[in-house]
Amino acid sequence: MILKKRTWLAILALVLAVAMLAACSPREDVTEDQPRDVYDPNFDGLRIGDVTPDLLEWIAEMYELSDHTVGWIDVPGTNISDVVVRNPDCRDNLYYLRRDFFREFYFDGVYYIDFRADLGPTRDYLGVNTTIYGHAMSDDPESEAFNIKFGHLHRFRDPEFMRYHPYIFFSLPEENMAFEIVAVFYGNVSNPEFSYNNNHENPSDFLYVLENAVMPRSLFHFTDMEFDVNDRFLTLSTCIYDVEGVELFHHTETLYRFGIIARLVDPNRPMREYVEFTINEDRIVDPDGRWPS
Repeated sequence: MILKKRTWLAILALVLAVAMLAACSPREDVTEDQPRDVYDPNFDGLRIGDVTPDLLEWIAEMYELSDHTVGWIDVPGTNISDVVVRNPDCRDNLYYLRRDFFREFYFDGVYYIDFRADLGPTRDYLGVNTTIYGHAMSDDPESEAFNIKFGHLHRFRDPEFMRYHPYIFFSLPEENMAFEIVAVFYGNVSNPEFSYNNNHENPSDFLYVLENAVMPRSLFHFTDMEFDVNDRFLTLSTCIYDVEGVELFHHTETLYRFGIIARLVDPNRPMREYVEFTINEDRIVDPDGRWPS
């Protein structure tokens, strides 16, 4: 009897372990190396809210496993669709740098939000800028490492890909949201004026950074983009390894970062099939640098 009891306990423990691993895996329609689009190719009459994925159930399930769960990021055309976390007790962005969802050491890390960002269950709690970090082990689409975490963000450096993938989806515990991309850029973060990842207390300060530091470094000039202090933005930030015209130091030393900034949009707005832009031929390319020793 004791042996049978121990056997059933072992089986139960195994089932629970498998369930937890499944819950922490990306969504079933996303694989490590296969991009996925979430919206119908027929855009006529569609609102943005019609194509925004409902991720609230996923967030609730993940919160049961870790109360550091704050949301879910989903990027069409990529393999990026996963939980986003933050340690509420930290006052820096280092805690999840090499930790997984269960807070164990994991070199690839997890998607996590800047400690300075304002968060809550809906958009009403967001500050002017919310930054999500994730590693990119390669920006070369031919590399297997390209499929790790934010590697697929580098697809947006391709004008044709960018044109037909103008939206990023990010959900909080009680609201699914869509953001339209307004800047695709890279730059040297040692420049104090290049504080693209900060949640500025004064929205006007972030708009100044966006217009005067980020836009001049953006690969594209998007048509008809105007901002005001009521806008809310989502920033995705990761590593970059190949910058035209710049010989980068080893990635652990370089101060270069690649980023995408997107603006929160009304779910009732008509869906765009594609976005209009011109190539920024005069963009600022910063010299590289090393972290202070």
